[in-house]
Formats: sequence, structure tokens, C-alpha cells
Amino acid sequence: MELFECKHVTKCDFYGCTNLAKYSFSTKGVIKRDLSFCEECMKGMYNCIAKLQVPRALESPYKTIKKLRIKDEK
Repeated sequence: MELFECKHVTKCDFYGCTNLAKYSFSTKGVIKRDLSFCEECMKGMYNCIAKLQVPRALESPYKTIKKLRIKDEK
């Protein structure tokens, strides 16, 4: 899957939206064609996805250092 800026003029694929698409989403064959979104719809979609999927924080490097010290002391 990849997301890129549209190279040609197309209409936004969201139902009821009449804006011109700025971004295109490709699934490389899973969906028969690329989906096109205007900037406003893309922001709305991003906000809806952000409510469902929250990124996890990376583990702190300090925890691994403490674990290494405990192993060295044993």
C-alpha cells in the first residue's frame, strides 16, 4: 500500500464530495483501482482513524540499560 500525490486531475472518491483530489491511495491490485481523496476528506479520514488506532510508544532505552546492569551483577 502506498499514498502519493495525484499527478492528474481527478474528483474525490468520497460520496457527496465535489472537490478535486490531491492524494491517491494504491493497494497494488487488492482493490481494482486507486482511491483518490481531496485534502479535506483526507484530514477527516485521518481524524477518524486516529480515534480507533493509537500508536504505541517505543520502549525506553533506559530499561534495557537497567536490565544489562542486573545481568552483569549476577
